[in-house]
Amino acid sequence: MEEKVNAVMLRAADYGENDKILTLFSLEKGVLTAKIRGVKKAGAKLKFAAEPFCFAEYVLAERQGRRTVAHAALLDGFYELRTDLDKFYAGAAVLEFVRAFCPENLPAEGVFLAAVQALKALSYGDEPPRHVLVRFLLSVLPEAGYAIRTDACAACGRQELSRAFFDFEEGAVYCSYCAPGRATEVSVRTVEALNALAPGGSGAAEEKYVGRALKLLSRYLAVKGGVNLRAIGELFAGE
Repeated sequence: MEEKVNAVMLRAADYGENDKILTLFSLEKGVLTAKIRGVKKAGAKLKFAAEPFCFAEYVLAERQGRRTVAHAALLDGFYELRTDLDKFYAGAAVLEFVRAFCPENLPAEGVFLAAVQALKALSYGDEPPRHVLVRFLLSVLPEAGYAIRTDACAACGRQELSRAFFDFEEGAVYCSYCAPGRATEVSVRTVEALNALAPGGSGAAEEKYVGRALKLLSRYLAVKGGVNLRAIGELFAGE
């Protein structure tokens, strides 16, 4: 039996002398694995299908519950990500998030569309990579079960904050009057950057505070989700 899926290649692991096992993120079936034969040989026709960030229509043959890539038609290779380290690591963080938070064989259409949109924005848009990554994370956190609230104090609803505190256990912002003892004080400008890049936000945020917002989200995923997105750390290497 054969099936077609539109998928982004997340990871490839060597298998035998010339084959690889691919982890794909598909629109139709979510995350799945499939063997691809002969792609380590020079001149292999499907070599592109085992490259990071490859977005393609994969034709999968299934036998006894195991999938093999029979054919692939390239939709976008996002090659521009390889020409800029910040774009590359931002794109890698997108794929890391998917691998960490999207279960196998469970469609996640919203996350898939957001991931492809983020890769396109990184490749062809003018928005800084950190902005794109923060926007992506804020759009997919609710679907992954890790929604955060930053538009107002989670306790009293106050929107205009002179000081802001973020509870990494709850994923919520508090004012100075309501903040629980475990909450960490964060810059009000950082909270404003999160709100600007959230769905429906203005989109206007200063790079300095977008960087802080990204670090906050990274820490939140580590505390709440138990996952350290290593590619985010690479975005701040040397700072």
